[in-house]
Amino acid sequence: MSQFQPGNVTIEPPPLPDYLAGGVLQGLSRPIGGKQSWGVIKSVLLAGLTFGLLPILSWVRGFKRFATAEQQQFLHLAQWVRLNSEHPLARQLESDAKELRPRGILMFLSVITALATAVWIGSLFSQLHIRELDTLIRATYGTGQIRLHSDVPFLQYMPRVFQIWIIGFSAAYLFHLLQIYLHANDVKRFVSRFSEIAQSEGINRVKADSLGVIIWPLWLLAATVFIGAGAPWGVLAMLAGGAQRRYITWTSRNTRSDVAQRLRAMLLRRRPTANVPSPVYLRDRCIQPRCRAEIPRGVNFCPRCGTRQKAAVNQVA
Repeated sequence: MSQFQPGNVTIEPPPLPDYLAGGVLQGLSRPIGGKQSWGVIKSVLLAGLTFGLLPILSWVRGFKRFATAEQQQFLHLAQWVRLNSEHPLARQLESDAKELRPRGILMFLSVITALATAVWIGSLFSQLHIRELDTLIRATYGTGQIRLHSDVPFLQYMPRVFQIWIIGFSAAYLFHLLQIYLHANDVKRFVSRFSEIAQSEGINRVKADSLGVIIWPLWLLAATVFIGAGAPWGVLAMLAGGAQRRYITWTSRNTRSDVAQRLRAMLLRRRPTANVPSPVYLRDRCIQPRCRAEIPRGVNFCPRCGTRQKAAVNQVA
């Protein structure tokens, strides 16, 4: 009769899931509302019909919502890093995340400049008891130089209205454009600090996308349309609209996706036996900017455009 020999093997239970990390991972990979930016056709139409007023009011509000939501995602990431890393930059990362809010002074200057410009022009029309829309069009898109036969007292005010209109809305859109670029640089600095922490654990760095100065050709074409219509402020408006569109739909999305990939790699390195599923929204896309089609993992060529894809950059070093 055989004798049973008990072994000394101990079966450890699987590690408990890191719910905070899972929430951070899902949040970073989840798209933030794309409605906070306008397309070029909508921008041109509404900017032209409202003499430049409506887009700046909507864009400032939309970018504030987007930047606030983005900041919350990075703040949750920084809190997880602080709780799970002994790196000396961990606490500084959380402080940096708290400073990613959009700059209130630039939002205020954009809105108040646009509204003050509209009120100033409206007060001039009110003083002269002018109510015709045709007169406003001639004093603005007509470059303020066309003589009116029905409103002779208004002739001397036309160049003044045109100058107020151009300077006021140019300044408003310039403030907003500055807001977008400064925020993009703040995020890039935050991601660079996170990369240092990740690299100390053997994870590849994140190369945060720069907003750059190039916008899509349609936005440049729209800018020339405004110049031809006698509205030079439209150049800054299209630069601001194109920058906001590019940041929301391209720069921020790609950066947060890369950060989420590095966070997942950190989790796998810390807890190899844990089940760390890839988030639903964390999908590979074609590197060709004009394609961006979803591609299966491990595929070397895009099934839509045939562009060769880069090697995966989220692997543990």
